[in-house]
Amino acid sequence: MRRSLLTIAWVTLSCCMAAQGNEFDILIEMGESLSENEENRIDMEELEEEFSELSRQKTDINKATVTDLLRLPCLNDADAENIVNHRNKFGFFLSLYELKYVPGLNREKIEAALPFLLISNSDERKITQRLSPSRNEVQIRHDRTLETKEGYRDPEPESTASKYTGDPNHYYLKYKLQCSDLLQLGFAGEKDPGECAWSNGNRVFDFTSAHLQINGIGPVKRICVGDFKANFGQGLVIGTSSIIGKSNNVLNTMERNRGIIKYTSIGESGFLRGGGITIKGYGIETSLFASHRKTDSNLSENRHITSFKTDGLHRTDKEMEKERNTTETIYGGNVTYQQTTRHIGLTFLHYRYGDTLQPADYAYNRHKTQQTDKHWNASLDYAFRKYKMRFFGELATDNSREWAFMNGCKLYPNSRMGILLLYRNYSPCYQANYANGFGENSRIENEEGLYLGCEMKPVKRFFFSFYIDAFRFPWLRFGVDKSYSTGHDYLFYSSFLLSQKMNLYLKLKGKTVEKNDICGTVSDNIRRSLRCGLKHKSFFSMETHSLFEMNFHDAKGQPETFGWAAAQDFSFRIRNPHLKISFRYAYFHTPEYDNRIYIYEKDILHVFSIPAYYGKGHRFCLNAQYNLRHNISLYLKYAISIYTDGRETIGSGLEQIEGNHISVVKALLKISF
Repeated sequence: MRRSLLTIAWVTLSCCMAAQGNEFDILIEMGESLSENEENRIDMEELEEEFSELSRQKTDINKATVTDLLRLPCLNDADAENIVNHRNKFGFFLSLYELKYVPGLNREKIEAALPFLLISNSDERKITQRLSPSRNEVQIRHDRTLETKEGYRDPEPESTASKYTGDPNHYYLKYKLQCSDLLQLGFAGEKDPGECAWSNGNRVFDFTSAHLQINGIGPVKRICVGDFKANFGQGLVIGTSSIIGKSNNVLNTMERNRGIIKYTSIGESGFLRGGGITIKGYGIETSLFASHRKTDSNLSENRHITSFKTDGLHRTDKEMEKERNTTETIYGGNVTYQQTTRHIGLTFLHYRYGDTLQPADYAYNRHKTQQTDKHWNASLDYAFRKYKMRFFGELATDNSREWAFMNGCKLYPNSRMGILLLYRNYSPCYQANYANGFGENSRIENEEGLYLGCEMKPVKRFFFSFYIDAFRFPWLRFGVDKSYSTGHDYLFYSSFLLSQKMNLYLKLKGKTVEKNDICGTVSDNIRRSLRCGLKHKSFFSMETHSLFEMNFHDAKGQPETFGWAAAQDFSFRIRNPHLKISFRYAYFHTPEYDNRIYIYEKDILHVFSIPAYYGKGHRFCLNAQYNLRHNISLYLKYAISIYTDGRETIGSGLEQIEGNHISVVKALLKISF
């Protein structure tokens, strides 16, 4: 107990004495805020890579539409519309610093947006000129756990236990070619730990992906061939890309419609394989796409699809039996009429599988699509702005004539305040296998909710935001044997810029939801957490981040449990040689699984690490980036977790490790030319 109090005092002292740099890095702040909610369907690695591309492939402010500007994480819909309106009224921007005359844009937003914007005259160049300059990039990554897991141990004689067919190494290779703003081409191959590299026809990689994207040729806005994503409306029909759910950025909850766009991640689900095209003219954008690929699934003895396998792991014989054992064929399209302050769109999607859908015979699966191999969805989405209010929504249906809809209103009384009211109602019978919209469930079905979010900046250095979301589920859910179960959650977040080098933030979050308790009856499950942190950026290229979080969990029939974790980050840069180093030490004390704490952790390039702190122990993490030359960079990471709660093993099944510690090493080499 004394050690715990000393650790809490140490973190509190750090938060009071350290000094924090300007604003948070946009991506790190998003990763930390989203890490706690397991319902978020966010591919953070894909999102990080997208942001990196936005900084390299800058957006031309004199040609960008509202949709193009909304891709920037620092601008909301009102900011994007104000920029386009200002350009239409006063002509093209001659300098990016003219943004200070755009209503609603303050100094902080402009400084955050500048790295993503440019002014060019690329439309005046011929296609042959737009092929230059070109940029090539190769990434080679390798990582592995140093301890031996049960799945890699030699089986005992006469043992019938399954083992992993491959070695514990994880590696991938990526290649990207970008020719100015015209053409982007890429290839990726990956092997997960435990997978056999030379199985299934002597393949080097278990998963491969390739894409080609061509932009801006006359009326053709975009062409995608190979692997790609499609996102339209609010995601109630199709949203194969990441969405932004509930987070510190309480007004940024909706799908940002990006249409058809290339797929560059190494995730083995959530993408399309085929081709798509977007044509624009006279304020109308028309998108058409088609996809056909093999996919992983769980098949019954009669070859009925009971569920889809989405983790992409093919390590054991049983997992390999589920590998690409059925097909999916998809075609669809979208037509959107868009002006600066309004748009209306129609989306249609049809998909068919190689086998019949027949979910497992559980009560909560009663309304799912079954006894068929095909399905379709269609929707109407809209958005318009009136005075300082923006209304938006989507109404979707399926071939069973069931409905799902979401409507919202954003209000910006002034540049320092924003309010969002959002209502959603997804029928238990509505089925959309590729939907990915806002909600508590992992699927767009069986949910009704009302969300209120507000953010404000009452004084220059202080920022405050909160949201409250109340929801209910009309039908049974997994782990909840009750119709019309209810729940609610809330968040209060504040950030105070103490100086140009110091920023203190606090976050209070709570959630109550009905679940089956240990006796099998449905009761309230309550979780509350408080996080405080402070960042410091010194004059000697050093940054520190002190963080402390504690939480409480209360469930009927069980005593209330308490968990906490403290972390301290140090990072600094050496100019000669070009070296960046970061270090983290964390101590955690979370005795129950429901008290686990998720904290974002720095990692190598394009890798997001958000480990769950569960149990009692220490975690150390060391990252390094060394620029061998101006076009060659090496990234390294070593991390180890040491448990002091008396455990003799970590994990279970084939992932079990003997001992009380687990460590991992990662390396990535990036070559640009």
